[in-house]
Formats: sequence, structure tokens, C-alpha cells
Amino acid sequence: MSALRGLVRGAASGAARFAADARDLLFPPHCPGCGGRLDPVAPDALCPACRRDLPAPGEPLCAGCGVAGAAAEAQFCPSCRGRFAMDAVVFAAPYAGAAKELVHRFKYRADFAAGRFLARLLASRIDAALPGGADLLVPVPLHRWRLAGRGFNQASLLARGVARRLGLPVDVAALGRTGNTRTLAGLHPEERSRELRGAFTVRRSRLIAGRRVLLVDDVLTTGATAEGCCRAL
Repeated sequence: MSALRGLVRGAASGAARFAADARDLLFPPHCPGCGGRLDPVAPDALCPACRRDLPAPGEPLCAGCGVAGAAAEAQFCPSCRGRFAMDAVVFAAPYAGAAKELVHRFKYRADFAAGRFLARLLASRIDAALPGGADLLVPVPLHRWRLAGRGFNQASLLARGVARRLGLPVDVAALGRTGNTRTLAGLHPEERSRELRGAFTVRRSRLIAGRRVLLVDDVLTTGATAEGCCRAL
């Protein structure tokens, strides 16, 4: 019986290897940063060129003004401290180079390998910058019309990926949008704030009350969207 079990296990592992080899032959693994072909290595890895082009976080900068140095990772500078509804901000990487390309491939081309890489990168940064952790992850919501057009909420997928890696719960329905705001790209910070005023509402307050919430989004520009969500929370 033990020999038979060994044969079955051996056959199963051989079939799995064959299936993996066939998948790599038919659908060669690609770099989530540039789309170029990869050798069959660790899933969702970057090619050497994209690894070199991935900007490092660098010195901690204040998430409020983006200029002054923060006292510590994820904190605000003294001038911005207390001005925002959020307590801290963690960046996976500056929005440039390979990081910007990863976001674009994920968000606009539905390249989910790029999304998995971003989630892994963000989870590692959160784990290092927020040793106290959080109780719950909540993604920034999309309006239902925009969700129907895109087919997925990139913030929800990122939140799920980060939650799996950090072993934390995620509630993708905790926040909702009360209206379909226009595209914020190109708007001044004041215009963004006006556009987002009252745009978010808490749908599941009993799951939010008294908990440390980690809000997840794909890009932080002026912080208006994150601030609107955090004020609602």
C-alpha cells in the first residue's frame, strides 16, 4: 500500500510538472513591468531591466506636503501633523519608472501579474513601516459605472493581495461612493477636494468602529481621495 501511495504521489507530481511546463510553453511567463518574456523563474518576478528601473522609496518624505522630511517612516512632518484625517501613509514606491508602468499595465490593461507584483511590494513595505499593523484593510471604492466599464476595482485586488500576505482581514464593501466623480487627473488640489467632498460613505460601520483601518489605493497624488475616504471612516 505504501509503495502504491508513493507511485501515485510520484505520478501526480510528474503530471503537475508536465502541466507547468506545458503552460510555460503555451503561455510563456512575462515580466509584469514591461511585458517581455521571462525565463521560468519565481512567479511575478521582474526582468533585470525593470528591477533596475524600479525606484527605491528613498528617504521618508511627508505624505502631506511631499517635500519635508518625516520624522520616521510613514509619518507626517511637524507642519502637516494633525491636519489630515489619516494618521500615516505607506508608499510601495515613487510613481516613476517601472513602478508607474506596473500601475498602468495593471489598471488600464488588466495585467493581473503586474497587480500581484504591486501587492507583494506594498505588503513588504507595510510590514516594514507599520510594525503595529492594522485590524482591517479597506480598498478605495469605484463608482458602479466606472466599475462596470473597467471590469474590476484595482484597489480591491491590491487590498486582497496585501491582506493575504499580511494575514489580515479585508472588507471590500466597507466604503461606497455616493456619486460618480469626474476624472481627477489634471485637476488642482483644491478642485480635487471639492470634487470629492461627500463622495464616500461607510456602508458597514459596525465592522469599522474601534478598529485600526488600513486604506488601500493604487496611486496617491494630492491625497484628496485618501483624505475623503479617511474622513468618512
